[in-house]
Amino acid sequence: MRKRVGLTGFRVMGLPHGESAADPPGSLVSGYVATYARFWMTATVPPAKPDVRVPLDAAGSALTASARIPLRKRLSYKQARNTALLTLVLGMVLSTVQIGIDLLDMEKQSDQLVQQVLSTLREPAAEAAYSFDQALADRVVTGLFEYRPVYRAVIYEDFGNQLAAMERPQAEGNLKWLAEMLLPMEKTFSIPLVIERHNRNVGEMRVSIDRLLIAQEFFRRSGVVLGTGIIWTVTLALILVVMFYSTITKPFLRMSSAIAAIDPARPAGRLLTVPARHDDDELGLLAKTTNELLTQFDQSLVERVRAVQALKEREARLSGIMDNVADGIITLDEDLRIETMNAAAQALFDYAQKEALGQPFVTLIEERDWTRVAVALVACLRRGDEEQRPDNRAEIQGRRKGGEVFAMAFGVSQMRLGDRRTAICVVQDITQRKRAEQALRESEERLKLAVRATRSGVFDNNYAKGSFWWSPEFIEMLGYDAVDALYANKLFDGLLHPDDKENAQAHIDRYLSGEVGDYLSMYRLRHRDGSWVWIEARGQAIRDEVGKPLRFTGTMTDVSDRKRFEEQLMYVSTHDPLTGLPNRTLVQDRLQHALAHGGRKGTTVAVLLLDIDRFKLVNDSLGHQAGDKLLRALAQRLGACVRATDTVGRLGADEFLVVAEDLSDPQMAARVAETILVSLSRPFGIDGQQLFITTSIGISLFPGDGQDFHALMRDADTAMHTSKAAGGNGYRFFTPEMNEAAVARLSLEHSLREALDQGQFFLHYQPKIDMVTMQPVGVEALLRWQHPEIGMIPPGKFIPVAEETGLIVPIGDWVMRAALAQIRDWQSRGFAPIPVAVNVSVRQIATPQFGERVMALCQEYGVPPALLEIEITETAMMSNLAYIADTLTEVRDRGIRIAIDDFGTGYSSLSYLRRLPITTLKVDRSFVNEAPTNADTGAIAATIIAMGRQLGLKVVAEGIETEEQLDFLRRHHCDEMQGYFFSRPLPPGDLESRFLRTAVEPAPAG
Repeated sequence: MRKRVGLTGFRVMGLPHGESAADPPGSLVSGYVATYARFWMTATVPPAKPDVRVPLDAAGSALTASARIPLRKRLSYKQARNTALLTLVLGMVLSTVQIGIDLLDMEKQSDQLVQQVLSTLREPAAEAAYSFDQALADRVVTGLFEYRPVYRAVIYEDFGNQLAAMERPQAEGNLKWLAEMLLPMEKTFSIPLVIERHNRNVGEMRVSIDRLLIAQEFFRRSGVVLGTGIIWTVTLALILVVMFYSTITKPFLRMSSAIAAIDPARPAGRLLTVPARHDDDELGLLAKTTNELLTQFDQSLVERVRAVQALKEREARLSGIMDNVADGIITLDEDLRIETMNAAAQALFDYAQKEALGQPFVTLIEERDWTRVAVALVACLRRGDEEQRPDNRAEIQGRRKGGEVFAMAFGVSQMRLGDRRTAICVVQDITQRKRAEQALRESEERLKLAVRATRSGVFDNNYAKGSFWWSPEFIEMLGYDAVDALYANKLFDGLLHPDDKENAQAHIDRYLSGEVGDYLSMYRLRHRDGSWVWIEARGQAIRDEVGKPLRFTGTMTDVSDRKRFEEQLMYVSTHDPLTGLPNRTLVQDRLQHALAHGGRKGTTVAVLLLDIDRFKLVNDSLGHQAGDKLLRALAQRLGACVRATDTVGRLGADEFLVVAEDLSDPQMAARVAETILVSLSRPFGIDGQQLFITTSIGISLFPGDGQDFHALMRDADTAMHTSKAAGGNGYRFFTPEMNEAAVARLSLEHSLREALDQGQFFLHYQPKIDMVTMQPVGVEALLRWQHPEIGMIPPGKFIPVAEETGLIVPIGDWVMRAALAQIRDWQSRGFAPIPVAVNVSVRQIATPQFGERVMALCQEYGVPPALLEIEITETAMMSNLAYIADTLTEVRDRGIRIAIDDFGTGYSSLSYLRRLPITTLKVDRSFVNEAPTNADTGAIAATIIAMGRQLGLKVVAEGIETEEQLDFLRRHHCDEMQGYFFSRPLPPGDLESRFLRTAVEPAPAG
């Protein structure tokens, strides 16, 4: 039972029975006052406390019954509950452990799988890095991406340069954050690329794994584990619930039903019956105890029922008024001090219960509003019953306990309790409403500014009233007077572009009729200066119950700048920025259209691929700026050489493409090519200089050579390279033989890679004979290739392929090692030391630390540097003379001799002979062959020999095959000779038996 708390304070707020409040009915304050008064009139009678007594003998009998219950028959619902909870906890622990184990196992298995994938591709990746084969590296990276979790793969060669890379976007999903939390570190794997046969690290391969894809399987398994645990726990809980329901809950429900059926006025009139099966357990004891209590409380409860019911009704009424009202209610005495505050008022002013009682009401009001609030309160308290009630509602500033000021709505009303008068104040927090009003005002101002700043306007078509309106700001933006906004409908029709009228009006009609769900339209309006402004219009219609539009409102935005940018972006994306010609994307699109058109009409389409011969010389000699000017001038001439229906495009660098469509005769493509060659043969004036260029053209035809863009481009490229190989300045049609040659070359390249791996290379040695002693003074190591199927492949066939593909570097390294190993073998077997010359490619010399690597190999094989000679061809040397000179100087300073091979076939400049640290000059066989029979050639050969001797160089003549050639060289005092006249290149064993001598053997007389 509740006691009357603060009854003295409440007493002054009641009204005498039958007396009405002074406030008029219908107001909020008067409703509060009337309800409060009724509560007070019914709450003045204190409830009587029931007198409940239990006889001692009854309590004693209950204890005796409890003691007589055997332990095995007592109910154990607590133990069952604890068992269920323990099972739930245990299941969660086991599931957590299982998920943790799965997480560790998932990460371990994913790492193992990635390592297996990397191990599988390690060898081809190493081969790609070893041979700098970007195509093979790209295929390896593509193979890595067959493993779906890989999203980034990079292959680096041993100098740290990126050889190939590929990346794709990482997977997205709702659980990506969970995957990043479970796997916080990015899964990146890096393995070194090692060539096992050389025991050499040639690079590195790095792979990054998408953590979300790895974690998805873990999420699935975790879901299964959690789902299994939940199902198992829920099943156990259901079993326990059924068991407890049948053994505990159901009997107690029956007892509750029986207790509920007892008449409250006569509790002992209907006692509980105890079933025989529960006579000796807790349920039976409870029923017996309940019957005893019902009997003892029968008389006292019957007498108090009515009073208790009345008290509950009064308490509910008070709680409904004071505690459940959202507004704060405060009562003041005649001294304007606080008598009561409901819960809403306490929360509003941050006061605890009863904390503010007795304080002046002024403590709750901001100082500047206190005067008018005090006047209103005093006037309310002094007003008589017969006086008309004034409007005592106002918006003021309240003050919370902590000093915080807030906006508050305030209303006051008077209530009489006998001779006392009490002021009842109702307060509301209107801070949010004030903020919303301020925000609305600011939003309206911002909207006005935004409309002006974004060059936008607002339109409003009211079909119910037949009015059409545009915002004046938008009218002024178009250059017209704001007053013209009154005639928006006519203005729209007058300013709309003629080409857009039908489409714009149709779009509006389709939206208003309900055919489309959103209104978004673009059209042009005429500015007052005559220009056209692109407008993007968006709108929303207000409709009636049947869908008929009543009002159509939206915005109009000037998007002219965006349209111009889109047009410019479209042009940039489809045209070459240097020449303005269509780029590969646009050319491919036009060629596909031309192929479709030619297929329908049965006409021929020709693809002409042009490549400028030796364009690199222009960039190297005159600079890239002059090269760019030349490309622009060439593009203009190409455009003048073709028909208006043909397409001229630039693919990149110095490659251009011409698409000639709708040709009735394939030979018309030859006439187009001849026209282009003639036009480009005229000189180009670039920066005051006259430049002459030649062009190689490859031609492929549709439908004979190919049916799609890629096939035609491939065939044209093959034909172009054939034209370039023939000397350039011409054109070639694609033929099947070209394709066969390309396939054969590709097969040769593949076999060349296998030859290096499978040890198909070997060395032969050709002696160098001294002119005076006619004894061998050195040998030249010559590479040979014995193919297991084709047989012996000449060096002139595979060396150019090795140079082009970059395989010459690992092959040259193998030759160097094999030659040094042979020198060491001869020394170990007692042969007299003899220098060995090794041919070296420019690509090898251009590799970093070439000199240091050569010296390291000499030290590795224990060969003195004086026994090694490096030969480099004259033509190859001139490709990068400055860098080669520095590298060769470093090698020469270490004691290794340098020879210029094939001298006379290249530049034959005395300047590079002076700059390079060479020791030997080898006269090309072409001069030696004709020297005895051709006076001019003989003069050149004699001059080369004399020049070499004057420069202090050893001169070696190559290709000696006859006695006449030997006599010519002897007369001109050549130092050494080499050729079939003395010996063909021999295997090491034959060379040893014929030309080598032991270290102790005396040299024979000349």
